Amino acid sequence: MSESTQPLRVALLGAGIFATNSHIPTIQRHPKVFQCIAVWSRREESVRTLIEKKFPHDCSPEAYSGEDGLKKVLENSNVEAVIIALPLDVQPQYVIKALESGKHVLSEKPIAATVSEAKEMVDLYELQHSSQLVWSVAENYRYEPAILRAAEVVQNDIGDPYLFSLTIRNPFQPDNPYLNTAWRNTPSWYGGFFVDSFVHATAMLRTVLGGKNNNQEAKIVSAFTSSRAEHIPDVDTMATNVEWESGIQGTVSVTYACSYLKYELEVVGTEGSVVLQRKLDGPGYNLIINTTVQEKSGAEEFGFGGLDAEFLSFAEACGSSLKKEQHRNTPKEAMMDLSLVEACLNSGKKDGTQVVL
Repeated sequence: MSESTQPLRVALLGAGIFATNSHIPTIQRHPKVFQCIAVWSRREESVRTLIEKKFPHDCSPEAYSGEDGLKKVLENSNVEAVIIALPLDVQPQYVIKALESGKHVLSEKPIAATVSEAKEMVDLYELQHSSQLVWSVAENYRYEPAILRAAEVVQNDIGDPYLFSLTIRNPFQPDNPYLNTAWRNTPSWYGGFFVDSFVHATAMLRTVLGGKNNNQEAKIVSAFTSSRAEHIPDVDTMATNVEWESGIQGTVSVTYACSYLKYELEVVGTEGSVVLQRKLDGPGYNLIINTTVQEKSGAEEFGFGGLDAEFLSFAEACGSSLKKEQHRNTPKEAMMDLSLVEACLNSGKKDGTQVVL
């Protein structure tokens, strides 16, 4: 949105950890783009606590709670868009309610707990709401500068890519506040926490390996999964072979039951390679490029920037006549991210049996 336009008036649905620590600070960093005029939670205590903690008294949004409060928020004509961060087992129903109330929606990933539920939501949106309303499923990895740069290198600088490896060691210890939410402790869907976390990786892989037209998808997966940590419900570890439609082959090795951080994607092509690494000494990424063209080789550093970028893109789309075409985080993209997660889990349930997407 340009500085001459009015800020997008938003209501926040959800007063949990991510809304408190990420959504509200992002909104507040861009006062010319967003104005939070309402916050809703299922519990009155939660929304009151959040507003007192995060907003100055002279510009606090209205507080709402319960079903009556939700009705008031969605019927409020001053609310142009809602930003939703609710437990995965209930969030889809609130997305639909908001769309049916004529509000633009930015909802947290994953789009749903299962692909079948996601497809129902996408079909409904495409049929009834997509021409007038923006629905963006928040996936910051699709906007991270380092990941976008890695995709650019793969598409232009290393020849024909043919091999990749993704290694994720992301420790979720028993005292992790995100892990200790009720809906993650007792998930009602297969895969539990793994679905919520690994979907970031599938979004990254699809961004980097999807080709110049972003139309190349994973074709076949063969996965072995296990649960190694008692404090993490369901699957927490996976080793997977993946073949892409383009012919790229690779492996994914991931565990959340470990005690150290490592996040590294390597893509090898006929004329070089690129390695994307999470920094260990601070926030951000390192990118290491090796090609047959010396001036294109080297190391680059990036900070995190995906969260702000996805929010700004959502606001821009809400103010555009082109609507859904103006942002990368479409519901269909989110459904494809989830499809790859679900395929890996289904293969793991069958001891590595190949699953064709």
